[in-house]
Amino acid sequence: MPKPDRGAALAVVLWGLVVGGALLTLVTILAVQEQRAAVALRREERGLVGAERIGAELAAGMTAGELRSELPRTFDSLSLDAGGDWSALVRRLTPLVVLLEVAPRQPVGPASREAAGVRLGWLLGPRPDSVSPVAAVSVGVSGSAQIVGSPPELLQATGQVALFDRLSERATLILPGGTYTASPATVGTSCDIRRSTNWGDPVWAAAPCGGYLPLIRVDGDLTLSGGIGQGILLVNGDLRVTAPFAFHGIVIVKGAVDITAPTDVRGIFAAAELRSGAGSVTQLKVHYSKCVISKDLDSAAPLSTLSSRAWIPLFQAP
Repeated sequence: MPKPDRGAALAVVLWGLVVGGALLTLVTILAVQEQRAAVALRREERGLVGAERIGAELAAGMTAGELRSELPRTFDSLSLDAGGDWSALVRRLTPLVVLLEVAPRQPVGPASREAAGVRLGWLLGPRPDSVSPVAAVSVGVSGSAQIVGSPPELLQATGQVALFDRLSERATLILPGGTYTASPATVGTSCDIRRSTNWGDPVWAAAPCGGYLPLIRVDGDLTLSGGIGQGILLVNGDLRVTAPFAFHGIVIVKGAVDITAPTDVRGIFAAAELRSGAGSVTQLKVHYSKCVISKDLDSAAPLSTLSSRAWIPLFQAP
């Protein structure tokens, strides 16, 4: 005779199978989600490490003056070449602060759903060099050359060699030795910073090239056949001036200087040797200007993260 509770036992077994299957499904879903979260976290960590590396490399290769030329107005932005796997953008926030954004390029297709969305930003500002010039003119002399002025200027043969080497690596305009006539150049109403003979405009501050302060390095002997310029001029050879020339900024010459035409420098002037034949140096006039020097050093300064915060995560709507 069948037992009366057999139907109840079957119902309990079926209910147990249903509940067990549901629990197994839930555990499986949670395990898959946990695995996906772990993979996404690893991708995000790799993205953060990679973004920090790319950001550091990009920041090390920029100077304040170079960005000021490319981004003259507040909120101007410029895309940077960060390789095929990364996108980078630099945006001017204030005259002294820029925002550098770095993010990995998102893959296309199904892989884009699992790609980690990482964007890092750095607030960067100039870190100018500390320079204490001992005199407006720092040169060695040959023959009977003399420098006269009031007050007298210090003569020394070593010049600013250490400063030359430090600034040389950041040159924004590198030229071979030769003869040049410097003058401002524009394209429409914008300063043409691609022109090799455009060394800025020290005469009119409001002109298109009035804020352009290039760091010029000449690899060889330089002959200046007149013109005007501003910024920093580094000559890795001899310098000869054959026509009236005016420059506002820092001039450092590793070789000898031969000046046969009126030359007006507002800033500092340093050379290993100054030649003038049998007479006094009458064509060179140097007016020391701390303001000009500070502005040029700020422009040539490398960028570094602000001390308040090294980097910040950035987010954007999909």
